[in-house]
Amino acid sequence: MIRWIPVLLLAVAHWGHTADTSPLTPPDQPDLAAHTLVVFNRADPDSQPLAEFYAKARSIPSDRVIGLDCPVNEEITRIEFETKIRKPLEELFTSRGWMKRAENFLSNPVLGIESSIPVQQAQENPIWIMVLIRGVPLKISDDPTILAPDNLMPQLRANAAAVDSELALLPISGLPLYGLIANPYFADKRIRPFSQFFANYLIMVCRLDAPSPAMVRRMIQDAVETEKTELTGRAFFDIRSIDKKEDPYWLGDNWIDRSALLFQARGFDVEIDRRPEVASKFAPWDQIAFYAGWYTGDFRGPFENTSARFRRGAIAYHIHSFSAETVRSETKNWVGPLLAHGATATMGAVYEPYLRFTPDVSLFVSSLLSGLSFAESAYQSQLALSWMVTFVGDPLYRPFPRNFFENLDAAQTSNSPDLPWLSLRKARLLANAGSLSETRTAVNKLLEDFPKNVIVVEGSADIFRDLNEKKDAAHLYDEALDLVGDKEPRDRLRLLMKYAELARRDDKTKTAMDFYEKTVKEFPEA
Repeated sequence: MIRWIPVLLLAVAHWGHTADTSPLTPPDQPDLAAHTLVVFNRADPDSQPLAEFYAKARSIPSDRVIGLDCPVNEEITRIEFETKIRKPLEELFTSRGWMKRAENFLSNPVLGIESSIPVQQAQENPIWIMVLIRGVPLKISDDPTILAPDNLMPQLRANAAAVDSELALLPISGLPLYGLIANPYFADKRIRPFSQFFANYLIMVCRLDAPSPAMVRRMIQDAVETEKTELTGRAFFDIRSIDKKEDPYWLGDNWIDRSALLFQARGFDVEIDRRPEVASKFAPWDQIAFYAGWYTGDFRGPFENTSARFRRGAIAYHIHSFSAETVRSETKNWVGPLLAHGATATMGAVYEPYLRFTPDVSLFVSSLLSGLSFAESAYQSQLALSWMVTFVGDPLYRPFPRNFFENLDAAQTSNSPDLPWLSLRKARLLANAGSLSETRTAVNKLLEDFPKNVIVVEGSADIFRDLNEKKDAAHLYDEALDLVGDKEPRDRLRLLMKYAELARRDDKTKTAMDFYEKTVKEFPEA
């Protein structure tokens, strides 16, 4: 589960924001790789090779790859963090002249307390991104000797934290170790690229970590390969259908629901499971580009079936209090299993974060679709730092690196295997614009260009279904079922369910019942 607290009681500092959270066109970006530091653990034999592999993949100079001597276990004490990780990094930044600080006063930086705090804050900082490589500890256990003031809500007095989230505030010295620190880059009003202004307050710290070193290498390769065109596939969302805004858990549902709308607006094939329970393990999910859902503690649902495949470059996130309690297990919690199942990037909580202080999924998605990197999207979605959330994946990964039509042109030039997906997306964008004649022309061209392509035929049927062109949709679902035959049971199940639902919508009760009966007969467990 995940807990909530009444966040309206909190005084939140916004250190400089302006308006609008709608997706933007891909921005002109600085070379983030030139601002990236890669950190590995010398005590872990796999850590340095992974660091060097990543640096080569992203053209990061060797003098920006540094090693620490720290424990190899995922959980460390506060003393171990301060002496083995923070202090050596502070000394490195000082010796290389990277960070020069001056006195500043921060207004209300600690969430839940109204006060100004004198700090030493960076006036310059060339390191915008820090990548912690597998082997660097994950989380800092709570230290009972660090006392928070009595006027701070009990739920916010913890000093436990994700190592990543604690290191994010390296540019500022003098902040308290207890509680949450407001994130000045949080996109409460406007999505924007990271810049030097923000780098003087925080570093976007992510980790390349997974149950095995081989998975980390695969995550790196998948991110780089996906950027040659863009992330393609289907987007799946699992919400609980909480309707009442006064329900404290409505917020999580709202985040996920808004994320689905953003993907739909961008022409993606979107499926939403609205039942209160977790999506069934028999749900025919496949070709997954993006997943967001909640509410169970361990890896469950459609992913239990090995045929529920992630697309290369896929991003997946499951909201739960301890979704990243470990990232080294293929079966426990969510982060490790999602990566083991093929996801390229994810995020999660190492300890209880409380719902409001987990990433706002809709801001995360909006940033990704705007062309920003995984690191920028993650940190813009996160209200507080020095807290419990870790971001796992290549921070430089941009799943939508260019304008959509540039990506489509690139796919056509290279005859990319992503071309059917991108062409379908173009047709959906036309359908979203409300032009039936143009959509029909585009779909007919699609079917000519990709004859007997199941992805294209099914996607075209979906487009006509959503336009209420039921006859065209039924014809194409028939064709898709013939193409699939018995070769791909998951595809066949999904098509039968879509066809039955189409007939039900068209008040063809007998036809719908025939398809439901056929589905039950062929797939009795579903």
